[in-house]
Amino acid sequence: MSPIPRFAPFILLLALAPTGLPVGEAHAQTAQPTLVAPEPGEGIWGLLRRNGITPNAKRVAAFKELNAGRLDGDALKVGVQYRLPVAGSSSTSGSSSASATTSSTRSSEARRYPIFGPEHEWVQRRSTRLAGHFYYIVSGHGGPDPGSIGRLNGRTMPEDEIAYDTALRVARRLLEDGASVYMIVRDSNDGIRNLEYLAPDRDEFYYGDVRMSSNYVRRIRQRGEVINKLYDRNRSRAKSQQVIAVHVDAMAGRNQPQIDVHFAYASDSGRSLGRSLQSSIRNQYRTHQPDRGYKGRLVRRDLYILKHTKPTAVLVELGNIRHQGDQVRLTKPGNRQALAEWIAQGLLEEATRGTAQPRRAQ
Repeated sequence: MSPIPRFAPFILLLALAPTGLPVGEAHAQTAQPTLVAPEPGEGIWGLLRRNGITPNAKRVAAFKELNAGRLDGDALKVGVQYRLPVAGSSSTSGSSSASATTSSTRSSEARRYPIFGPEHEWVQRRSTRLAGHFYYIVSGHGGPDPGSIGRLNGRTMPEDEIAYDTALRVARRLLEDGASVYMIVRDSNDGIRNLEYLAPDRDEFYYGDVRMSSNYVRRIRQRGEVINKLYDRNRSRAKSQQVIAVHVDAMAGRNQPQIDVHFAYASDSGRSLGRSLQSSIRNQYRTHQPDRGYKGRLVRRDLYILKHTKPTAVLVELGNIRHQGDQVRLTKPGNRQALAEWIAQGLLEEATRGTAQPRRAQ
């Protein structure tokens, strides 16, 4: 894929003027196939989004009803073709966002962000609900530090690559609702990847073309310095500013083979945001996997990125990279997309409730 110029502006800001184009007309620019086949490792959420349908509980239920007998539980089968809800129905209304990644005709509301990669670089704005809200998305580790390493089927699973792919998906989803988003850890040639195994590299850098130090202490301070400078720059115009750090934990001896998203905070405002995100994730599990249960924790941790950054900050742990059940789930692009959707939904709910904090408690 084409690299981003090293000295080009790296800001991911969405400041668009409304066009008044109805959602249905915008969606009509992209023709929907009647039958589609999933990509390897793709889930229902990913399949719908790739074909121009923004997934939610009702649309997933409609998809399952249309494809009764073709599914393996809730999983898609490789080589099987699936029916999509027909265009114009309640299942597809409001689904213009994904068409921006595939349509050769772009509406004036679509903007190009090469950091997401050629298949996902066109982002269609769905709403302005997050206008004025600033998010600093920080994927864990990167550069000289891959983080924890999992191994599955003879392949390595670096934490930093899984976290980066998921963080990109969160950032893209927030942009769709009009947020101002900064990817703090950046990679010029790794966009969103619909692959099971994400190849490791060491070429990540920080926003502003800041090279990552080889020294761990200096490296984590660099992250904080980048974020705090942006916070000061945006403070006068921001309704809220929040740091979302994305990691994958590495607990040993975990018995439950499930992805339980955990949250950590170090301030009162961080705890409030963490509770909102935890509640959102719990509700998503109740909707999509009612028999599974959710045991995600919310804990105080004295981590540098939580204690020494000025915006409200929360750290998200996506799962256990050393547990085979979690490893299998995290290799699936559809699962990474679903987690990103749920995190973004929690941030949207927090912002639209009017409880998002403009700054962290000092």
